[in-house]
Amino acid sequence: MRRAARSFAAVAILALLPGVTVLAAGGGGGDTQPGPSSQGSGAVTHGRLVAGAGGTYLPIVPTGIVSTGSEPRNPLEIPPAGVNPQGLTCPQVHRFHSGPGSPSPGGGIVAAVSIHPAFVLNAQGGYDGLDPRFAYAVKGAIPPGGDPTATAMGSPATAANVGGHLIAVTAIVLNLGIWQDARPVAPFGGSCQGASFTFSPPFLAGVAPPPVPPASVLNTPPFPIGADLVTGLTRSWTIGDIAMLPGGSSSSRTYVHIPTCVWTESTVPVAPEPYHALSTTVVGGYTVFLLYDVTVIPGPVAWNWGDGTSTTAPGPVEQGPALLPSYDPATQRWRDSCAVSHDYAQVSTGATVSATETFTVAITVSWSDGVATHTQPVACDTSTGNTCQLTIGPADGWQSGPHPVDQIEPVPFQAPSPTP
Repeated sequence: MRRAARSFAAVAILALLPGVTVLAAGGGGGDTQPGPSSQGSGAVTHGRLVAGAGGTYLPIVPTGIVSTGSEPRNPLEIPPAGVNPQGLTCPQVHRFHSGPGSPSPGGGIVAAVSIHPAFVLNAQGGYDGLDPRFAYAVKGAIPPGGDPTATAMGSPATAANVGGHLIAVTAIVLNLGIWQDARPVAPFGGSCQGASFTFSPPFLAGVAPPPVPPASVLNTPPFPIGADLVTGLTRSWTIGDIAMLPGGSSSSRTYVHIPTCVWTESTVPVAPEPYHALSTTVVGGYTVFLLYDVTVIPGPVAWNWGDGTSTTAPGPVEQGPALLPSYDPATQRWRDSCAVSHDYAQVSTGATVSATETFTVAITVSWSDGVATHTQPVACDTSTGNTCQLTIGPADGWQSGPHPVDQIEPVPFQAPSPTP
C-alpha cells in the first residue's frame, strides 16, 4: 500500500501530490439544470400538512461548486507533537522528492499539505477558488470547457468534468510556521502562524458522495408536533358513543346466551391514515426536497363487558350489523351477524360496556439525493423521542350502561316427525 501511494504521488506530481481532498459538488459548467422530477404524487406544500400520501423529488443540482460535507481538520490547527507545542515548526507536512523541472522552487524536496477550498462558478464558465485560511484566492482556478470524459483520478479539473467529483488542491510549503499557544497551560490550543504556500491546480480526487441534510433540519418538521399535531389531526373526528343490540338506549336490557352486539357511533380512523408535507432545504448548493409523512395508526379496541370479562377486536366497528342475530331452531344456536358481540353467561342487575383504543401518530422524513431515496423516523413526542399516542376510552364517551342482563324465556321446540 505504501509503495502504491508513493507511485501515485510521483505520477501526480504535476498536479502536485494529492493528499486529503476537498469535497465539492459540480454543476456541469454552468448549464441550466432541470427542475425537480417527481418520483411520486407529491407536490410542494411549503410545510403545510395535507391529507394523503406524498412523493419525493429529485434534488436540484447547483450551477456553482461549493464545499460540502464534513470538513477535514485544518492542518494549521493541528499542534506539533510534544508536551507543549509552543514554538515548534508547523504544519505537519508530507515530503516528496521531485526532479528537475518540477513546480517546486528549485526542485528537490517538496513539502505538501492539503487544503480544502470552495469553488464558485464565474461569468466565464470556469470556477474561482477561495480558502482564506491559506490565503488561497485564485480567479479562474478551474478553467471553462474541457474534456467531459477526462474523469480519471488525478486529471486536471475543468468545468466539463467537475460535476459530481471531489476536487483537491495541494499546498506546497514555501515557509514553515511557528506554533503559538492560545494559553500557557494545557489544553494549550493555538494555531500555526507564519506559514506560506504556493498551490497546485485543482484536480479530480474522487467521486463526490450525495449531500446529506443535517440532522437538525431532518428532525425539525415544518409543522407543529406533539400535542398540537395530535389535536390538529383529530379535529375532524367524531368520537361518538357506544350503541348496542338488543335495545336502543344506554339502559336497555339484554339477555344471557344471545349475541349482545356493540359498535361505536364514531368516525375515528379504522385503517392507517396518511398525511404529508413537502418542504425544501439547501445542502452544499443542492436544493433537496424533504417529504414528511405523518401516519395515524389505529390500534386494537379493548372491550370491557362489565361482567368481569373483556375481549380485543382489531379495530373499532362504527356501524351496526346489516342483519340482526337470529335463532336457528334446528341447531338451537344463535346466528351471530355482529362484528363485535358478547354472550353473557349470568343474569345481573346491570353491566356497563366500555371500549378503549390507542392511536399512534408516527412521522418519517424521506428525501432523494439523486441516487437513492432515504427514509428515517422523526420524533413526534420530543419528551420521549418517539411516536405520539392518543387514547380514546370511557371518559370520551365510549361507555354504555348499566344494562340489565335478564334470563331469556325458553320456547318449547319439537323437531318435525320423520316422514312415514
